[in-house]
Amino acid sequence: MRYLNMYLVNAFTDRTFDGNPTGVVVGSNSLNDEEMQKIARDLRMSETVFIDRLDVGVYKTRFFTPNEEISLCGHATIATFYALCKHNYILPIEDGIKKVVQHTKSGKVYVDLEYKDEEIQNVYILLDGVINKRISSDEEIINALGITKDKLGIGDKFYAPAKVKTGLQDIVVPVKDIETLYSIEPSFEEVLKISEKDEAISVEVFTVVNGSQIVQRTFSSSIGIDEEAGSATSTGATLLYLNKNTDLNFTNIKSTQGACLGRESKLSAEMIGEDRVRVGGKAFVFMEGVLHI
Repeated sequence: MRYLNMYLVNAFTDRTFDGNPTGVVVGSNSLNDEEMQKIARDLRMSETVFIDRLDVGVYKTRFFTPNEEISLCGHATIATFYALCKHNYILPIEDGIKKVVQHTKSGKVYVDLEYKDEEIQNVYILLDGVINKRISSDEEIINALGITKDKLGIGDKFYAPAKVKTGLQDIVVPVKDIETLYSIEPSFEEVLKISEKDEAISVEVFTVVNGSQIVQRTFSSSIGIDEEAGSATSTGATLLYLNKNTDLNFTNIKSTQGACLGRESKLSAEMIGEDRVRVGGKAFVFMEGVLHI
């Protein structure tokens, strides 16, 4: 019999019942791929993370949905390192930023741990970004989302969707108002088609409220998740889009999502250098236990 510590963690909130829930299994090197997939299936979180320490400040992480392994997950990274800090797998500092790195199937991902009075406050991931050539048409995207082309843009100006990669690939779609955003009832079959066509994980739809606040919805049909309660990689893609693809010159954003799911998430992101984003927020451990395998 093997015993593994396990945590259920909400990313992007400081309370139960909000944010994006994640399963975290610590010290998982005794598990094989089949066992990891079965654990993720039984936990039924959108993602479950299996993490091992390789060296001081260096970790290996693997991410599983209930159906398959994926190369990276932003909210699950936030949740995992918050749980490690909260339960003293990582020694705290008094104040400031402690840096660690995780090795994933997407490569090395750097993580910033923000402390105050020796307590973990926020977790951020650093992601390199690029805007790629989109294959799917505007018409395919608006048909998948059930909106009209005149709703695309920010304020009264038209901006086209773009394919943006910050860790994972997104199709980023700006819409002009929050009413349009909340009225979207996508065809998930069509969302899947355009995601596969552009090799994207998610279709990220956002609007700008009061000139600076971002409200977003993330549809991830390609990995079997109709809508995400909170997505770090998609938030990073949104900031890169605003910084590179518009004349608005955004260098940082605060974003909310999950309202349509009844699970509010709060995220922040900032540009670090020319093409790198830093994105993250708080987390909350709402359950802990021991797996018996």
